[in-house]
Amino acid sequence: MFDNVVVGASRSGAGARAVRRAAELAGASGGTVHIVTAFEEEPEEALVAQLRSLASEVQVRVRSHPLRSDPVEAITRVAAQEQADLIVVGSQDAGGSRRLSSVPQGVMDRVECAVLVV
Repeated sequence: MFDNVVVGASRSGAGARAVRRAAELAGASGGTVHIVTAFEEEPEEALVAQLRSLASEVQVRVRSHPLRSDPVEAITRVAAQEQADLIVVGSQDAGGSRRLSSVPQGVMDRVECAVLVV
C-alpha cells in the first residue's frame, strides 16, 4: 500500500511517535521509510541514529535524510525525490492536547500525497 513513506522527525516525543507509525505503515507493505531530519547547523548524528533505531524495531527498510534546511522544505523535497505515497509528521503537544503546528500545515499545503499527522 505504501512503498515510500517519508517521516519528518525531531527530538520530540511527537517525532518518535511519527517515526514509529511511519515504520509500521511502510513495514506492513514491504516499503521503505525515509526519515527526514532538518537542522540549522550540522546534523546531529546521535539523533539520526536514535531515530533509525526506532524505525528498525519493525521489519522495514530505513533511509535517513539529515539535511541543513527548514523542516517543511526538507520534508517536501525528500517526498518529491522519493515519490512518497505518504508523509507522516508529528503534532505539537500543548498541555495534553495535540494541535497542528506550522510544520504539518506547511507540508500539507505543498504536497499532493497523503499526509498523516500523529
